[in-house]
Amino acid sequence: MRTLIASGVALVALVLMGIVLLIQYGLSAGTNAVIQDALSPVVDKSAALTLAQANASGALADYIMLDRPASLDDYRQTIGMATTLLDEIDKAVTDDYGNLQELVDTARATQRAWVKTDADPVIALMEAGRRPRAMKETNTPEAWASYDAMTAASTALHVSINDFRDEAASAAAVFTRILGVSLLIVGVIVLAGLIAFYSGLQAWVLRPLRALRGDLRRAAQEPGHTSPIRLVGPPELKAVGVDAELLRRGLVKEIDEARAAKEGLVQDAPLVAAMQAELAADAVIEAPGLEIAGTSQSAEGVVAGDWWDAIRRPDGTFAVVIADVSGHGPEASVTAVRARSIIRAGLRAGLDPATVVSMAADSCADDTHFVTGIVLVLDPTANRISWCNAGHHPAIIVTGNKEASLCEPTGPLISSLGGEWSVRSTDFEPGDVVVAFTDGLVESRNADGDELESSKVSQFIRGMDQPVRENPDELITRLLAQVRHRAADWRRDDVTLVAAARRH
Repeated sequence: MRTLIASGVALVALVLMGIVLLIQYGLSAGTNAVIQDALSPVVDKSAALTLAQANASGALADYIMLDRPASLDDYRQTIGMATTLLDEIDKAVTDDYGNLQELVDTARATQRAWVKTDADPVIALMEAGRRPRAMKETNTPEAWASYDAMTAASTALHVSINDFRDEAASAAAVFTRILGVSLLIVGVIVLAGLIAFYSGLQAWVLRPLRALRGDLRRAAQEPGHTSPIRLVGPPELKAVGVDAELLRRGLVKEIDEARAAKEGLVQDAPLVAAMQAELAADAVIEAPGLEIAGTSQSAEGVVAGDWWDAIRRPDGTFAVVIADVSGHGPEASVTAVRARSIIRAGLRAGLDPATVVSMAADSCADDTHFVTGIVLVLDPTANRISWCNAGHHPAIIVTGNKEASLCEPTGPLISSLGGEWSVRSTDFEPGDVVVAFTDGLVESRNADGDELESSKVSQFIRGMDQPVRENPDELITRLLAQVRHRAADWRRDDVTLVAAARRH
């Protein structure tokens, strides 16, 4: 948590820094671009101003020397052009451009001074026919000084405008370099932060978690369950380790008590122990194309009236059986042992599920107990599932697309009353799963007294992820955990649950 908080704060700080840099760059670059775009035409106009003033002076000299009226027209056009250029420059240059406005005013004033000192008097003398006097007047020191002042002011204006534009371009280039270097530094800091975060995550979180997982897995199996859970990592993980150690100690105590109870059962009640072993399913079930798992929990003692089985048939199909004998205790277990033996023998011999159920019913002719059960025949080669349901809760089929269907009863329960049973079938594609259970699961009640019912079981199964549904052992574990958490009367009846999944 501390690593995440520190990394988050650093990331936010770097992001804010980057945003500020980008905003500042955008503002500066935008301002400089505006300045460059605005001043580039003004630079050209200031250069044209200097040329126009020089042309005006040359046209005035031609007029005096040659006494040509066309030269007077040229003077008036060029001096008018110079005035127009000054007006345009004056409009383009604002107070934001430093002293450029002052230079424009100086250029205008010096141009007027030259016109007033030199051009206007000379033109007046020429028009009065006093050409020698005009030639003398245009060559006075005052006339030359006014002309030099005008050209100097125009040149200074042009140079200043050009320098101001170049400075804006240089500022943009400098800031661009600064931005590039800053972003590079930020990138290096981010990379270093990521490396530090990963290293810290490995050292403070992932490595201690792996150690904790290893201890938990070792504690889940004998004899490793006697090894204490190590307290490693940051305080939060150490707190989890403390809780896991408390859980391990409780489990060790329960394991020891269960072992002692089982040993006492074998020593003091060998018949009951033999019945328990007879009703137990094979520890390892090898079914090509299928995954099968099941569990059975007794409501009274260690022998349940429920049982489940998984049987390979001669034709290569696999039969999964789940049954529930009425009542509890040893008498119900005797009925369960007898019915299970008949059904198992019939299925192993390759008999039809309906015939097998009928044989089990015949064995109950003189019995006070009855049996509900369902026989599921799974054919992974044909992608089919068949069932014979003798008054049992319908098994639930959930497809890979989370569509659910029920294996409804196909005949009465197994009892001394006999009856007739049929077999139904449907598709069972890769990714599909079938779950069968006894009434101890669905008839459990919550704190409000409401039963679970099959629809809720179907909802639990369809709510699991595909990998969980394709792992029957994990599916059963999670389903039992959800139902047991909901139930307020969990040990009211035997609970047996079996699941089979079609492999891809």
